[in-house]
Amino acid sequence: DPRTMPAYRIVKEKRATFAQTPAALACRPGTRTCWRNAFLAGDWTDTGLPATIEGALRSGFAAAEAVRAALH
Repeated sequence: DPRTMPAYRIVKEKRATFAQTPAALACRPGTRTCWRNAFLAGDWTDTGLPATIEGALRSGFAAAEAVRAALH
């Protein structure tokens, strides 16, 4: 029903993620760092996925697992 449909708009962002070139992918860090008690998470880390929400989720889970493993 058009009378009950909320207002909306479509936004297309051409630069929402960085270019997935081999050089850019080689620069993405992993979860672990050179410090035993510091871990990285974010869509910009090396997850095997592009810099997306799914990549951020995978990174967060990987970081949480790395912390858990480091504590045991």
